Amino acid sequence: MSKDDENRGMNDFAVTKCNIISSAGKHLDKLVDNPWNGITLNESIGLQAGDPQFISGEIFLNDEIDIFNEMSLVGDEVVDLKFKTPGKKGIEFQGRVYSTGYYRSPDGASTGLSIKFCSPEKISSDQIKVNRSYRNVPYSEIIKDLFVPLNDISKKTIYVEPTKNIGSLVVNNESPIDAINKVVQVSRSTGYNGANYVFFESVDGVFRCRSLEGMVDPSKVEPVLTYTFEHTMGEKNDIRKLAAITSFRVIKFPNIISDVQGGMYGSTVVSNDLMKRKVTYNNFDYLDSYDKYKSINFNEISVGDQSKTALTNNDKFRSSSLVHFIPRNYKSFDTEINFNDDRSDLSLVRRSQMQQMNAIQVQVTVSGDSQRKAGEVVGLRLPSTKREDGELDQLLSGRYLISKVKHVISSNVSKGYSTVMLLVKDSYGKPLPKRVG
Repeated sequence: MSKDDENRGMNDFAVTKCNIISSAGKHLDKLVDNPWNGITLNESIGLQAGDPQFISGEIFLNDEIDIFNEMSLVGDEVVDLKFKTPGKKGIEFQGRVYSTGYYRSPDGASTGLSIKFCSPEKISSDQIKVNRSYRNVPYSEIIKDLFVPLNDISKKTIYVEPTKNIGSLVVNNESPIDAINKVVQVSRSTGYNGANYVFFESVDGVFRCRSLEGMVDPSKVEPVLTYTFEHTMGEKNDIRKLAAITSFRVIKFPNIISDVQGGMYGSTVVSNDLMKRKVTYNNFDYLDSYDKYKSINFNEISVGDQSKTALTNNDKFRSSSLVHFIPRNYKSFDTEINFNDDRSDLSLVRRSQMQQMNAIQVQVTVSGDSQRKAGEVVGLRLPSTKREDGELDQLLSGRYLISKVKHVISSNVSKGYSTVMLLVKDSYGKPLPKRVG
């Protein structure tokens, strides 16, 4: 190891490739050396509405030689990107340009191009339509089959957590991704009871379809790293800096009004079967069902006379706060269970569990780490507002799931490389006090 390598610390990084290949075969790295000003790369597990399920990013280029015209950057060019944090596994990604624009730096000192790119699977999936019919097939196998048209685009694979439930459905002229997202809504893991599957692309070149319970189960999953917010740190190569939070912001706490309206604490589904002329009511109660599903923290921790790590200590929520109507179709496939039957049984559970995981959100910025991925569990040690030495915020500190990761690289040495993560959790590490009245 060279002396320079030994001295590496926070914000150090190595970009070994940042190339754009035009439709005519021209390579940007052959025209000019290191033209980039900044690079961002985004990964998300798609927890929130509007979140991308594919890798995406942006490259900011100095354009002193008229790169825009020289390479005819009008879209669909290839982006080839490689970077790493020294001593850790790097990120290699090849995508497609979907938009080009001009930018001006905040200080007005430079102008150039912004090149937005995403996975080639995203561009292709919107152009592919599939027609499929499935009868009594495990949902995990249906998802694998629907992914087949995307498999040959860039040879990426898919991992699907096995499902316990089987079903029957027809996919009619839908894109593979839309169809997969449809099946995800009713999938239940063989190892867990909930309905909380998510489908997303990981930077390691694998698409994943997994249950949130499987990703966060505290009895099986340990945090990959615990981050600490400290006001003072040691020298540049102090190992503590690599697990230090440079800044954090609480994005969201539970919102009782919107959570009640959204059916997180209580709800009812009304199923009308026209063939059998029968109406069925299914009720969901958050506190009654809390122990049935794995949370990111252990569901029960004995503290005094309290034990539940739930998001509320109010047991007065009503199932009538949200009423959802779903039609059943008795033996529409000549099978006992079909897609709509599963929807009526699981839609309320999924609705609540997805809201639970988004209930507490904290955005943290740490020194650049090419090894961090969306879907990992990390620990947070955040200080109490009392600011007494060593005292932690009991409600905010603890285990979190990485919902989004944004790698931000700047050619400006003072800014370097940082990683911004959106962390979420569905429970507290310490139970709430007993409610009075």
